Amino acid sequence: MPKGLDLDRWWRKAACLGKRVESITKRDCWDCSVQAECLWIAIIQDDRGPDHPLFIRGGLGASKREDLWYWSDKDPLRTYAACMIEADRIQFAIQRRKKTKRVK
Repeated sequence: MPKGLDLDRWWRKAACLGKRVESITKRDCWDCSVQAECLWIAIIQDDRGPDHPLFIRGGLGASKREDLWYWSDKDPLRTYAACMIEADRIQFAIQRRKKTKRVK
């Protein structure tokens, strides 16, 4: 398990608590205080389901987490690190795109 994660009732602190699964977006995860815990649990428990194949956890959809799982040789710690980097990259790209649109 990655250092610094608090896995004791982390879901009670989730920014998406009480939201419908279908309404959760990656942006909901950006300022969430338990983004890392949520992502770790999604990786080790494989929460994908047939009714919600694109469920967002920790800022990434299930398909992206699955890709990173295979690219990381199915190693949970490597997958977690890759997912955290990818979530940050997506957030940065979207924010940069917004700033570029305002300047034009």
